[in-house]
Amino acid sequence: MDDSIEKLLKVQAVDSQVIFLKQSAQMRPRELDGDRRKVVEARATLEVINDHMKRLKVGSAARELDVRKADTEIEKLKIALNQAKSNSEYTIYKEQIKKQEEARGKVEEEVLQMLTDLDTLEAKRKEAQAELDAGEKVLKKKEAELADLLKGIQEQIAGLESQRGALLEGIDPEKLGIYERVLARHNNFAIARVEGQVCHGCYMSVTTQEITHLKLGQFIQCKSCLRILYLP
Repeated sequence: MDDSIEKLLKVQAVDSQVIFLKQSAQMRPRELDGDRRKVVEARATLEVINDHMKRLKVGSAARELDVRKADTEIEKLKIALNQAKSNSEYTIYKEQIKKQEEARGKVEEEVLQMLTDLDTLEAKRKEAQAELDAGEKVLKKKEAELADLLKGIQEQIAGLESQRGALLEGIDPEKLGIYERVLARHNNFAIARVEGQVCHGCYMSVTTQEITHLKLGQFIQCKSCLRILYLP
């Protein structure tokens, strides 16, 4: 076997670990997607409830003002009723008071319904707030755990890259360049064993002549995937 390949196999063992750790570091944050989605949904629910409550408060305040206006109008009509100078005038004022009181009663019912709705929404708001608080607490804890985990992964990668640097000593620069280009191309492994005249990188056939060259210790690349070949 080519001496450079023996050394590159050791480099590849380190590179495989680095690639795995880097992929893991990229994938890990996605594990929190569900928790983040729950927090976003809980926050949106709370916002909807708060907006609804705000509109109800504004509406109930406006209708309460209408009730007070109706009370003032009714009071004026009662004074006019007491000062009526004829039966027909008295009857008119009496009818106006009746209509105002009926209208006032309907508005008051609206106000009461709004206040009831506000009480119901307040209970829902508390539930939504509690759900949001719990979700944020869980997410914050998991984010802290993830940060520690990623820090550990980065430390492992740094250690492996330092180890890799030491392994590169004595490797033919040209062959190292080929190795690194192939590794970048596949992002998994650049050196593949040959068994049964098959490249175990792409599982395509390797010719008898190529196997002969490998037995003679020559540096051969797979014609299909360009991986560096070796005989185990």
